[in-house]
Amino acid sequence: MKQLHINPVYKKELKTSVRSMKIALTLLAYNGLLALIGLVSFYGLFESARYSGMDHSMLLMIYAILVIMEFGLILFVIPAYTSSAISGERERQTLEILLTTSMKPSQIIRGKLFSSISTVLLLVFSSLPVLSLVFSIGGVSLGDLMKYVVLVLVTAVYAGSFGLLFSVIFKKTTVSTVFTYGILVVLGIGTVALLLVIYLLMDQYYTAQSIHGGQYQNPDLGYGVCLLLFNPGVSIGALLFGQFGSMGEFGEVIHALGTVPEFLTKHWFVISLIVQAVTAALLLTLAATLLNPLKRNEGKRAGKKEKRKIGG
Repeated sequence: MKQLHINPVYKKELKTSVRSMKIALTLLAYNGLLALIGLVSFYGLFESARYSGMDHSMLLMIYAILVIMEFGLILFVIPAYTSSAISGERERQTLEILLTTSMKPSQIIRGKLFSSISTVLLLVFSSLPVLSLVFSIGGVSLGDLMKYVVLVLVTAVYAGSFGLLFSVIFKKTTVSTVFTYGILVVLGIGTVALLLVIYLLMDQYYTAQSIHGGQYQNPDLGYGVCLLLFNPGVSIGALLFGQFGSMGEFGEVIHALGTVPEFLTKHWFVISLIVQAVTAALLLTLAATLLNPLKRNEGKRAGKKEKRKIGG
């Protein structure tokens, strides 16, 4: 019988994580917070139902709050694991030893990523009983929950790829962590803020033109709104709008910013996941390339040759 091959880095990280209290405390705090919010929300819902009947829209609202909170916690947890993956090895002076093994840099990167994702998946699956409370009344199907799990998996890889890349680039974990959280803030808030600022500036420009006798035009960012495909927050928004049967309203919001094909807004959730998955693959490939000591030495030698040529 052929033995199953497991990435050595992943195997080592998995053994280390399950033996520490960190993962246990994380699970306790994570599920405890979700359970507390869920139970308090359900208690309030059932209390109000005694007097005015069951409001299923409130049930969906509770589900949305739990999903968004869990999604936000995942985005908060992932950088803490991945931003120290390589820089932590460098600080412990074990990175060079790791690079002298028979493993390729890409295997090291994948092992570090898998160990982080496994932790996130553990958080997600352990919290499914809390999210499944909505099944007791109805309104959310098992398929909707599976779509959310896929979103979490893709987002974990997406956010983790930034953490691993910065962990390779920077020598200090603190710097890597700051840059990882920073890029996630830029993707989550900065993309929306940038498009809104451009939209308002265009609106002011067209308004000024109309005052001076010109014809007012509605601001249109066109395909610039595709920048939001890189935003995980918009992806979960598209998922919730679709699950609540309000995908048309989501499309109206996108079309209000820019004119894009109906196909894009209708399948925004799937397209955004593809875009983020491809971006993550490119970032992980870049991280593996930068981690490769042979590539680094080639770059250094090329730089020295250029300096000699300039000096000569």
